Amino acid sequence: MKTWSFKVKVGVYAAMLTMTALVAGVCVMMLTLYFYQIREFDEELEEEAGELVWDLQMFRDSPKDPNAPLNDELIPVTLRSHYLMVQGPDGGVVYQSPNLKGHQLTGGVGECRTETILGKSCRAGAWRIDPYLVRVGARLNLVERFMKDLGVGFAAALPVVGLVVFFGGMLLGRRTVAPVANLSAAAERISANNPRERLPMPATRDEIAKLTEVLNRSFDRLQSSYEVATRFSADASHQLKTPITILRAGLDHLLRDTDLTASQSSELAMLLQQTRRLTSLIEDLLLLAQADAGRMFLEKKELDLKALAQAACDDLQVLVGDKNINVEEEFSDVPSVQADRRLLGMVLQNLAENAAKYTPEGGSIRMSTFLEPGWVGVRIANTGDGISDADRQLIFERFRRGKDTGGGVRGHGLGLNIARELARAHGGDVVLLCAEQWNIEFELRLPAVVGGESGKI
Repeated sequence: MKTWSFKVKVGVYAAMLTMTALVAGVCVMMLTLYFYQIREFDEELEEEAGELVWDLQMFRDSPKDPNAPLNDELIPVTLRSHYLMVQGPDGGVVYQSPNLKGHQLTGGVGECRTETILGKSCRAGAWRIDPYLVRVGARLNLVERFMKDLGVGFAAALPVVGLVVFFGGMLLGRRTVAPVANLSAAAERISANNPRERLPMPATRDEIAKLTEVLNRSFDRLQSSYEVATRFSADASHQLKTPITILRAGLDHLLRDTDLTASQSSELAMLLQQTRRLTSLIEDLLLLAQADAGRMFLEKKELDLKALAQAACDDLQVLVGDKNINVEEEFSDVPSVQADRRLLGMVLQNLAENAAKYTPEGGSIRMSTFLEPGWVGVRIANTGDGISDADRQLIFERFRRGKDTGGGVRGHGLGLNIARELARAHGGDVVLLCAEQWNIEFELRLPAVVGGESGKI
């Protein structure tokens, strides 16, 4: 039930509720109808008993002595199919119908009850109509057959009613959830690249409209906060570039001073190295701030992805030159891509550096190009210790660092996030294909260019 859609749940719940109510209603109705038929049956038996005594009193061949036996000719035709026993004033039986076969009808005077006569379910009653006591019984087969047929009819109709209500409930659920589905679709379009998109207001002023107003106000506040944070990040990164540049220039100038001692030169070199790392971090943050604000300018032109991948592989050879790591390449001819050469090169460089950092001694790295309908790309796989399920969900987050392989892995935890943001800015993506032990693989995919345009192959 948890995986069912809302409209299916509405249909199921409506069908279950309707069928439960219908079963309860049918049970009450059948009981009421049964007791109503029994009451009419009792009244009919009493009327027939009264007609018998009236006939005996009015018929000229009837015996004058009420204690005298009665023959079958004096019994009305309607009573001959019933169980009949007539007693005189002294209590003696003056008539007993042959179908009783010696069975005695009992029971209090003036009451009717259901009893078994000769193995058959019957209704029997006794009435004193002077000068006789008349006991009449009749089978309930017609009443029981009617109730049985009625029950079978309701049982046959129950699944049909359930199906009708189920599909009706689904239709009602679909109509009910349609505004929510529209809101969900509109909310999906609200993103960092499209923060001004808002939910459409429904035509009716109902609870959905009120919810839409509340959500739109929340999105307004989120957009304002997001723009402030993005602007602050971009401005701060930009403002930091100038003092850091001046600081680097000053350190370079000091290092050229020949009067420095060896320890002073070493200290300045370390400070210059940290300044370069700080410069790299600021440039990365500024790039991300531009991407978040949607102000990243792409100088797109048609590029040979295979050549760019080959250049990145050559750089990778240099990165792992002091480590016992085997670099393999499987580059096939692929269509061109429309991209910014500098930014796309940064994507490939970040992926290559990530593989070089987390590949242990004696491991291997494989770079390859691929072609799929509408897409081209580069896959970079390396051996390693694998990535846990928890880390797989967070690996593209900013400042998220992977597990140190023991070589003092350096970095800020921005490489993969920058690679993905730049790829998405080009209409592509960077994804983690595999994170198993000894097989970690990332994929860069971009729209292929066919006939000078990006499109399907």
